Amino acid sequence: MQHKGISIKSLLYSALPSIIVIIISIFFDSIYQSAINKISGGEGLVITQDIVAINLWWYPVLVFMVFILCLIWAVKVVAGKIEDRHPSETEVIKTIEKWSGLVDGIGTALPLIGAAVILFTIGLGKENQKLFLEIAVPFEIKSLFILASAKLFESVFDEYEIQVQNLYDSRNGKSEDSMMMNGKIEFINLPTEYQLDEMNKTIAAWKETVDSMKDPQFNESLNKILKITGK
Repeated sequence: MQHKGISIKSLLYSALPSIIVIIISIFFDSIYQSAINKISGGEGLVITQDIVAINLWWYPVLVFMVFILCLIWAVKVVAGKIEDRHPSETEVIKTIEKWSGLVDGIGTALPLIGAAVILFTIGLGKENQKLFLEIAVPFEIKSLFILASAKLFESVFDEYEIQVQNLYDSRNGKSEDSMMMNGKIEFINLPTEYQLDEMNKTIAAWKETVDSMKDPQFNESLNKILKITGK
């Protein structure tokens, strides 16, 4: 199953880990509720069966749908750029990274908001423990599941980036071998004819200097100079 040269099947496989995290988060509400029911009261702590945690099963699912929309929009934007004005490969990659960064930013921000909610409910005092256990903690737990899902969802954008690079190279008639050859040619810098002539002149002058130092007359003149200077 492909869309404009992009394998949707490969993208779905890459999204499986993050989907599994979302599924686990859906069933975690009952686990949390059972844990609350088993907590025994301590000093200054009153836990009863009346505490019913808010069911936020839809919260991670809703945010995950936002992740999917970001991916779909990234595919749409990149496909439009490639078809309309043939952008550079760097521009295409930067566009994908922008949407990937948005997903990561959402996943990172929500647990921070959850932490702020927890601090707020704690600040309300012990008389508002119920608000802390019923709303603040479940929201933070779900936000952490979303963070894990967002981090795993980055692999989907990585897979899409690889496919776009392959598609981009194929449309421009590039292959790995040709790119390596281009790289080799780029680094080969042959000297010009003028540079060769200058090199030959330098070598000839150096050879002439060395030969003159071997001449007996040169050695005799050098000895006279040494005697004059007292060396």
